[in-house]
Amino acid sequence: MDFYARQAAARRASRFWLGAFVATVALVVVTLTWIVLLFAPAAAGAAPAPDLGLVAQIEESPRVALQVALIWLFVIVAASAWRALDFRDGGGAAAIALGGTRVDRDTRDPRLRRLHNIVEEMSIASGVTMPEVYVLERESGINAFAAGRNPADAAVAVTRGAVERLNREQLQGVIAHEFSHILNGDMRLNVRMIGWLFGLTFIALAGRFMLRPGTDGRGRDRGSVAGWLYLVALAMLVIGWLGALAGRILQAALCRRREHLADASAVQFTRNPEGLKGALLKIAGVDRHGRLAATRAPEVAHMLFAAGVERLLATHPPLAERIRALDPRFDTSALERLGRQAIADTTPDSDLELLTSRLQEERIAVEPAAVAAAVGRIEPRELAEAAGIRLALPAWLHEFAESTGLARTLMLELLLSRDETVRAQQRALLPVADSGDAGRLAATLDPHLRLPALLQLFPALRTLPREDRLALLRLCRELARVDARIDVYEFCLLKLLADSLRDELEGGAPHGSESLASLADELGTLFAVVATQGAATALEARRAYEAGISRVLPRHRPPLRAVTDWPPLLDAACDRLAKLHPYAKRVVVEGLVATISHDGYMTVTEVDLLRTLCAILQLPLPPLLGAADQAAARSA
Repeated sequence: MDFYARQAAARRASRFWLGAFVATVALVVVTLTWIVLLFAPAAAGAAPAPDLGLVAQIEESPRVALQVALIWLFVIVAASAWRALDFRDGGGAAAIALGGTRVDRDTRDPRLRRLHNIVEEMSIASGVTMPEVYVLERESGINAFAAGRNPADAAVAVTRGAVERLNREQLQGVIAHEFSHILNGDMRLNVRMIGWLFGLTFIALAGRFMLRPGTDGRGRDRGSVAGWLYLVALAMLVIGWLGALAGRILQAALCRRREHLADASAVQFTRNPEGLKGALLKIAGVDRHGRLAATRAPEVAHMLFAAGVERLLATHPPLAERIRALDPRFDTSALERLGRQAIADTTPDSDLELLTSRLQEERIAVEPAAVAAAVGRIEPRELAEAAGIRLALPAWLHEFAESTGLARTLMLELLLSRDETVRAQQRALLPVADSGDAGRLAATLDPHLRLPALLQLFPALRTLPREDRLALLRLCRELARVDARIDVYEFCLLKLLADSLRDELEGGAPHGSESLASLADELGTLFAVVATQGAATALEARRAYEAGISRVLPRHRPPLRAVTDWPPLLDAACDRLAKLHPYAKRVVVEGLVATISHDGYMTVTEVDLLRTLCAILQLPLPPLLGAADQAAARSA
């Protein structure tokens, strides 16, 4: 299943499970409303209505029934929203709550450096923002999780047991599994489920509190009012727990399905089922398997790589079932023995690095459909390229990526235009005129490394206080509005940063349901800007535009028009286009490839432009530096 199909399936699943949760909440609200209407006359000293049916109670006092139902609904929604606010600071906050320690790039622990390298390579290969990396130092079991509301504020946390016991191949399988959750949008769904379940559980907790002795605080015998209140509290306790149980059942069913998908995606990414299989075997071979000791572990149990707590409604498939899916010939009866043997056979592996990189400005022959199919997919070749890119990044970048202030300064330098006139106007907007070494170092950075370098700075920028992030976002928008003479690539880098900061602050679904026809004007703007900015003549621009727009809107395509003051127009168009249906986005990617490579080739710089445009549309596109060899093989 390709990325677009996974995203479409995720949207359908989200709607289904959201509907199921809404139905559960509605049933709880209706039942509690009926209970209140049933005993409300007793509270007022009147005799209860002869007909105890729900319809009769509502017909008796429809306005009161509506008010009571809205109160119950408000309580559940407010409790859900309050619980979800725990994740407003991103996935790093969840890792810290479980005792996590952030892993810096310059750590001296060779195992933690290996972990950071694997996450960094997976980030470069997948085309998503580098997540923060944490290690749960006090956890000796083998486990991991990815948390956050979206890729912009994601964090990957791994237990110390996993770091110590897994070799590079196995650890790469685990990280690929967690990146699948990031790419498939599972993190946002996980946060929603935590909020929904707490909202239902809150009703039961409130009922239990009300049933405690001396709840009324006046020492009175339970008379008419206290008596009916006691029955309502009892109903809240029972109905709340039943609703929470129904929510747990729904959560368990959904999570088991998503874990199977993440396993399959991890194998697709690495093309090596043995790594993931070996990690699962070692979990079976250690004491308590992947159990976590942290007190807050039950809250995030459904987000873990393996079952982190013992519970009746398991959110993870059995280890034997997951291994059997990876290796149909596996003997499940020997799971524990083979697991212990895997632990005993653990030998340190050498974390060999690629010492070369294919970052020369080569001409890459591409096919639009093949590039569009590569979105959201990570191949072993891309991982090898990512390792080379990571090693090609200059050593001084590490210092800037670990400091919030330095990261902010370097990021602004990378976003400044190469046009000296525009650059001078932009620099006048910066709070500090002299950027020190950042300006000089940014000028020495190869153009094709600008996008990977910028993505390395995002984790440090996420640590800025909310007000500082908002100020930085405003500054980025002011820089974009300085002049229309910046090129498309520089604008896209700026747009990517602004969207990442905004996503972290606001969140939001990665895709929508808009059709291509409904956004024809926006598509015309996008393709006109890309075609004209990259063309030397008007005829070349028209050919590039027609090559792409004809794939996207073959019948009723807008004509090529001159786009003046294009940055704000392209900014607005990209915001609208991000709400396209996943399958519609696939067609847009094919069109963009056709426009950029209308001469039959793409340079590495043009590939980075395409990757940046895809990132703005929330389509993680891996490096395409291997496309030339693939095309040569196909033509041979």
